[in-house]
Amino acid sequence: MPPFIPKVNLIPVVAKADALTMEERDAFKQRITEDLAQHAIKIFPWTLQEDDAEDERAKAEAKARLPFAVVGACEEINVDGKYLRGRSTPWGFINVDDPEHCEFALLRDALIRVYLCDLTETTAQVHYENYRRQHLSESSAA
Repeated sequence: MPPFIPKVNLIPVVAKADALTMEERDAFKQRITEDLAQHAIKIFPWTLQEDDAEDERAKAEAKARLPFAVVGACEEINVDGKYLRGRSTPWGFINVDDPEHCEFALLRDALIRVYLCDLTETTAQVHYENYRRQHLSESSAA
């Protein structure tokens, strides 16, 4: 059997994070990190290119918050005269764009503003080329 070759950029995300308390969320994120390390599962490398100080700070913050804990909501709700994207729950309002409630804004910023080029290049130059090389070697061996 050929060695394991990663084929995609993996970015771990904890969905429905509002179902967990802050302590449960932190413990779950720690357990995911330990499981990834134990099974040698490689995630997207969060340190690729040298950038300016602002991008380096954003990359460091993104890497420190892995895996991202997100809460989904697709409606805007009027809260104290402001329209916020989020969801009302029996214990309060969850604002999707507030980093204290949800890490969606950090994930979105990392994927679109900071890492978009790195993700594209890693997919094309590393994962696709490894996949292509593996299939070429298998077809030539057969």
